[in-house]
Amino acid sequence: MNKTYFIISLVFFFIIHIKKIHGCNPAGNGCNNRTGYKCGAQVIRANLLPNSVLDMTVQSPDLHNNLGVSAIGHFTMQIDNGGGYRFLHDPEWVNGCYCRQCDNIPVNYTFQKEFDFPTPPKGTWFDIWIAIYWTCLNIGFTVSCRSENVHYRGYVM
Repeated sequence: MNKTYFIISLVFFFIIHIKKIHGCNPAGNGCNNRTGYKCGAQVIRANLLPNSVLDMTVQSPDLHNNLGVSAIGHFTMQIDNGGGYRFLHDPEWVNGCYCRQCDNIPVNYTFQKEFDFPTPPKGTWFDIWIAIYWTCLNIGFTVSCRSENVHYRGYVM
């Protein structure tokens, strides 16, 4: 093996490894033990628009402390007449948040995401599964957030 190739490969591996360890990705604590903090994240509304776009608003449960939605993730949609789409595999920062920079963000977060099949007819039911993250704190190598996996069932309006 060429010594230069080996060194380049080692540096590349090191950079990827450091990025994984020191990257700033939200890690949710879940809502299994509801005594530790207030749960109740929710999808306020969702609709499938005619141009193959999902329009949705999510909300953190911390309405009184202005600790809004910091990230969303693990986002999947399923249509009753047969379509489905996976929007996000991993969490994604929202509302201008990133690591420690999450001050005075709105409790609600509204967004639109495109999907890759025609919008079903009005009245068609659909399901959404999404992880909602809020109150994120940088604690060393990870960013710990309160989180809740939410299911929403609606129909195309």
